[in-house]
Amino acid sequence: MAGPLLATTLTVQASRGFRDPTLSDRYYRGVSGRGFVTGNPDLEPERSVQYDVALRRPGRVRAALYLYRYEIRDLVERYRDGTDYFFRNRGRALLRGIELEAQADIGAGFSAELGAQAAAGKALDDDTPLADIPAEGLTLTLRKAWGARGAAWVRATLRDRRDDPGPTEKPIPGYGVLDAGGTLRLAKGLEARLVLGNAFDHSYFETPDELAVPAPGRSASLTLSGSFTRTRGRPSE
Repeated sequence: MAGPLLATTLTVQASRGFRDPTLSDRYYRGVSGRGFVTGNPDLEPERSVQYDVALRRPGRVRAALYLYRYEIRDLVERYRDGTDYFFRNRGRALLRGIELEAQADIGAGFSAELGAQAAAGKALDDDTPLADIPAEGLTLTLRKAWGARGAAWVRATLRDRRDDPGPTEKPIPGYGVLDAGGTLRLAKGLEARLVLGNAFDHSYFETPDELAVPAPGRSASLTLSGSFTRTRGRPSE
C-alpha cells in the first residue's frame, strides 16, 4: 500500500480569472438560430476567484478526482424578453462541481475507462439556476485491442434529468446512449474505421436550450485512411 499511496499526488490551486465580453455579446444585432438577438455595449467584464483540487493516482488502475469552486462577479448572461434575446451582467454567481476519471488495464488486450461528473450553479443574488450547467453524467468505455491489427470499443453514456433549467432553457429528461466503433489495419499504411452512433436509435436532447431539437438518431460511418512514405535512393558516388 505504501508504494501506490506515495505515488498519489494532490494539487491545490487558487487563481483569479477575467473574461471580456465578445464583440457579439456587445454589438451584434440581428437574426440568429435562436431568434432576434440584441447585444449590450454596456456589459462589464466577468471576474472570478477559482479554487481547484486534483487528486491523482497512477498504476494499473489509474484514477483522478477533481473538485472545483468558481465565484464569479458580473457574469455575462443571455436572457429572453418576449421573443427576443438580450445580454446582461447577472451580478454574483457560484459554480461548483466534481469530476472522476478512472482507467484500468483488465488484461488480454481489454481496458476500461470510467468518467463521472456533477455540477451545480446558481446566481447568489436570488438563488436562481444558471444556464449551461450539465446534468449529472456517467460514461463507461470498454476497449479491446488486437496488437497492431486493430481495436474495438463500446461506450455507454448516461445523463440524469435536468429539472432546474437556467434562463432560455427548459427541463429535459434523462437519457442513455450506446456508441461503438473500431479500427482494422487492412494493409501497411491502410486502415479502416467504423463508428456506430446511438446504436439503439434513442430520442433525446443533448442540451436544455429551449429551442433545442432532438439529437441525431442512429448513424454509421466507414472511413478508409492511407499513408505512405516516399523513400529516396542514395546518391551515386
